[in-house]
Amino acid sequence: MGDIAHPSALELDDLLDELRARAGNARLAQVRMSALLDAVVAVSSDLELAAVLRRIVESACALVDATYGALGVLGPAGEELVEFVTHGITDEQRAAIGPEPHGRGLLGVIIASPTPLRVERIGEHPDSYGFPPNHPPMTSFMGAPIRIRGQVFGNVYLTDKVGADSFTRDDEAILIALASAAGVAIENARLYERSVADQEWGAATRDLVSGLLEGRPTDEVLGEVAHRTRSLTRATGAVVASHDGGSLVVSAAQGTVPHRVGDAVDDALWRAALVGPSGVAEDDSTHVVRLGTNRDPRGILALTGVTGPADIHRLAEFGQRIGVGLAAALSQQERARIELLEDRDRIARDMHDHVIQRLFAAGMSLQSVARQLTDETLRERVDVTVDEIDAVIKDIRHTIFALNRVQDSRHLTAEISAVCDAAAVTLGFAPTLTVQGSTSDIESALAADLLAVVREGLSNAARHAGADRVEVEIVVDENVRVTVADNGRGLDAQVPRSGLDNLARRATTRGGRFTAEAGQGGGTRVRWVVPLLPRS
Repeated sequence: MGDIAHPSALELDDLLDELRARAGNARLAQVRMSALLDAVVAVSSDLELAAVLRRIVESACALVDATYGALGVLGPAGEELVEFVTHGITDEQRAAIGPEPHGRGLLGVIIASPTPLRVERIGEHPDSYGFPPNHPPMTSFMGAPIRIRGQVFGNVYLTDKVGADSFTRDDEAILIALASAAGVAIENARLYERSVADQEWGAATRDLVSGLLEGRPTDEVLGEVAHRTRSLTRATGAVVASHDGGSLVVSAAQGTVPHRVGDAVDDALWRAALVGPSGVAEDDSTHVVRLGTNRDPRGILALTGVTGPADIHRLAEFGQRIGVGLAAALSQQERARIELLEDRDRIARDMHDHVIQRLFAAGMSLQSVARQLTDETLRERVDVTVDEIDAVIKDIRHTIFALNRVQDSRHLTAEISAVCDAAAVTLGFAPTLTVQGSTSDIESALAADLLAVVREGLSNAARHAGADRVEVEIVVDENVRVTVADNGRGLDAQVPRSGLDNLARRATTRGGRFTAEAGQGGGTRVRWVVPLLPRS
């Protein structure tokens, strides 16, 4: 047998030290792997994107013992940073440093070439850009891209490894692994946020279109459109403008905007969204979408100072649905108006064919009876009753006219003038008409009352005054004042006052007053005053 070589004591010590080192490295690798798994779970435990980004930076710093960390989110073009999430720097330090970085220097190296990068001394690297004033000093650097489905979402940047001059290859491997897990977590958070946004926009569309179809005032719903879109996009201002076939008129305004409700606006960006094939237009500070379709534009929605998620395609879809809702509501209102007019026409026919004819027959019978009476007192009472029947017939005819009057069919001033022209037949001359103020601010129900007052005043003058001059004056300011004055015989106590009593009731119902008195130069002056109700 040959001799067996026995290792020396020194060699045994070296072997034991190597075994201990390998065991320590294995334990350290196990600890770091466990920490990496914990970090992956941590970054995946939240669905809010901002929280996920913050957890990624915190976990990266903890895994490789970095003093400072940041995650830069790339813009749509992938050439500069649009968001910068930091760890290790206080809010006061960030405020003192100033604007967030856009991706110059070492940050830009990873943007231009999305691969991991380790640098022992930042200042000695040829692409170093330096630090802005008040920035804490930093020496070692490591960065890696975060990819989502092959597209770079952003980059993780770490500086100043604790207890060492630089980051190691193992640190880089751990950061790459974390970045891969971070890409999945970020995609899940973005999908969740998109799902929540879809639900919120869907709820807003449903509520607003339902409001239109339920008959809520259009201006009220458009105000809600501005409010909801401003809230969803976190915009500083929102404007809804309606298209009336010519100009764009502001229907609702929310937040900080240069326009007020009622303003006619000629804006090139608004016009581009209204008539453009895509129905959208935008610049650095404003997003504009069309309400409605290209064939049936109803207006525009403009958002300024958007700070939240503003998907222009989602906005365009929202605007199209609101525009379709506006068109459907208008069609619904038109159908209801036609049904109302048909119902009014039926009522008017029934009143004319049945009620008036029966009253007229009753009046004729009373006149026939009156001729046979020998008692003068009874004859006068019958004549008074006949006059009352005539007044009732006249009131019914006025009511029939009001029923058949189509709202906004022509300007109110023209209708007043038409009433005066028609009265010339019974007066024997044309009355004088004076109108001061804008009658376009008078809503339809008050307009019908105003026409009834003018018609009754002129009819009263034709029947009882015996005048050769009648003046009609209408003044519109905070009140609506109607005056009908003649130079005739003046008021006769024996003449029935049913028509004048009706005018008094119309005034009282509206919180106004009515007077019928002798004029200063003779004749009669009828005066009707009620508060102005603005057009809704």
